[in-house]
Amino acid sequence: MKKFLLTATMLVAFTALSKAQQGRVGINTSTPAATLDVVANAADASRPDALLVPRLTRAELETKNTAYADGNATASSAQNGALVFVTGLGGNGTGKTVNVTAPGFYYYDGTNGNNVWKALGGSTAAAPLSVKSVSTPYTILPADDVLLFSNTSSVTLTLPPTGFPVGKKIYVSAGGSGDVNLSPAPRENALANIFSTFSATLMYTGDSINPWSVISGL
Repeated sequence: MKKFLLTATMLVAFTALSKAQQGRVGINTSTPAATLDVVANAADASRPDALLVPRLTRAELETKNTAYADGNATASSAQNGALVFVTGLGGNGTGKTVNVTAPGFYYYDGTNGNNVWKALGGSTAAAPLSVKSVSTPYTILPADDVLLFSNTSSVTLTLPPTGFPVGKKIYVSAGGSGDVNLSPAPRENALANIFSTFSATLMYTGDSINPWSVISGL
């Protein structure tokens, strides 16, 4: 009889606790104050208190580019707001990992026109400008910020249609004696060439027809 009463009492208590916490999970607390409430156990100095999110290298995260759905004008990605910690680089830093330039926390911005991983504020140092000296036809890479051409005859700079966050800027200097032709032509079709001794700043717009625009120079 005593065992029955004890079992019944415990069942009532657990039922009441379950109803009080419906939709909430608590760790080290019986009264979670949010959907997930993790409370530190400060009295136990032998155990670390923290929350660990998935940890991957950039190369590993890059292999999952297609696993994270793209957001569009109608709805954000189902993974919008996902959080990871990048432990190291590797890979090419292309596609959704174009902004992953150093170890740190990154969140997935799965919204229309973005669909890339972005650094969590304060988690990584600003990446230095990438300066590339070239004298032959060249294709802009995600890491390129400054292109210094020293060609003596006309050459072509290929402008990729994808692989950059909207607003990405590239500075191009035609410092040689030959012109630099932009292919395909940017939105300003009349400005398809950067003439010798001149320079221009290009910006990635993300537009499907004219993904690049000349915003200064020439």
